[in-house]
Amino acid sequence: MKARRHTAGFTLLELLVALGIVAVVLGTLIVARPNASGSRVNAAARGVSATLRLARAQAIERNTEIVVSIDPEMRTVRSPLGEWQLPHGVRVAFTYAESERIGVTGGLRFYPDGQSSGGEVSLALEGRTARLSVSWLTGEARIEHE
Repeated sequence: MKARRHTAGFTLLELLVALGIVAVVLGTLIVARPNASGSRVNAAARGVSATLRLARAQAIERNTEIVVSIDPEMRTVRSPLGEWQLPHGVRVAFTYAESERIGVTGGLRFYPDGQSSGGEVSLALEGRTARLSVSWLTGEARIEHE
């Protein structure tokens, strides 16, 4: 009778090749991963943008004016839906129409026809910046990364 030779498993060479491929993929992912400060600035910009877009939609839907105020010193965003704070360390610069000054802060006003008072919000953290511009004509909020 002949004994059947059965081999199971991987050779050392196959294991080394597989580990090499995994190392290259992981190395690429780590290098390509955006840094945390860029992610925090982007998340904050998306949050502010979403708040502004929602305020515009509500102004149109309710046929009334809606004001979103932004306090650069306290890093807060206030709207009729509530108040939230930007992440710690994010610097805020806010340009708005003089008519929208609210004490030491300012606001963006959205009108029932979709227009706004217009303005610009800049967010920065550790060299990463994002700028939101709100068109006075259309009320559209756009994010531009720098």
